Amino acid sequence: MLIIPLGKKGSEGIPVITLFVCLACILVHVFANTADRLALTFHPDQLDPLKMFTSVFTHADIWHLLGNLFFFYCFARTIEARVTVAGFVLAFIVFVLVTNLAYAASAREPIPTLGLSGVVWGYMGMFLFRYPKDYIECWVLFLNKIELPAAIFILAFLTLDIAAYRHTEIVTVNYIAHFSGFAAGALFRMAFWNTFTTENPEPGKRVQFGSRLAHTRAARR
Repeated sequence: MLIIPLGKKGSEGIPVITLFVCLACILVHVFANTADRLALTFHPDQLDPLKMFTSVFTHADIWHLLGNLFFFYCFARTIEARVTVAGFVLAFIVFVLVTNLAYAASAREPIPTLGLSGVVWGYMGMFLFRYPKDYIECWVLFLNKIELPAAIFILAFLTLDIAAYRHTEIVTVNYIAHFSGFAAGALFRMAFWNTFTTENPEPGKRVQFGSRLAHTRAARR
């Protein structure tokens, strides 16, 4: 079944950085030939920092590109709207480094890797741990547009990846990048969200804090 994520319900604003990344990926795919793309890939036995970044903007074919861009736009646009520019860019850099280093550490053969999926899974991890109860609008073949809980959507794809990783003999997908990206996104959310978020504190939390403060003052009297 073909499922295309369209984004978080109620998302608004223009995600400038997200669109820039999408555009960069498209331009590389359109103007770089096969030899150029291979030159941009990351080789796990070389640990070239520059290739770590060039590889995420490079894709094997049009379906690889479109799949990554749909998922990237779906989740990254919401994160971009809720954090500062510095926070979004820092998260992007962290995901690039973590996923490529994890692949280099686990690769049994020096097979080059390319694609944005590790970064995509980073933002999916952030999204899940910040908005687990929100809904994702999706277009499903033969069913048109539907809404799915973010937790179910993301965890379902994670389960499929784990199953494929465990039972596929010849692996052509960098699942290590997916898993390490997801973990990095979850940890980034827990460690740095309050530092970079532009969201206002929830009213309930302010009241709760005020109640605790009042209780503390009363106790001190």
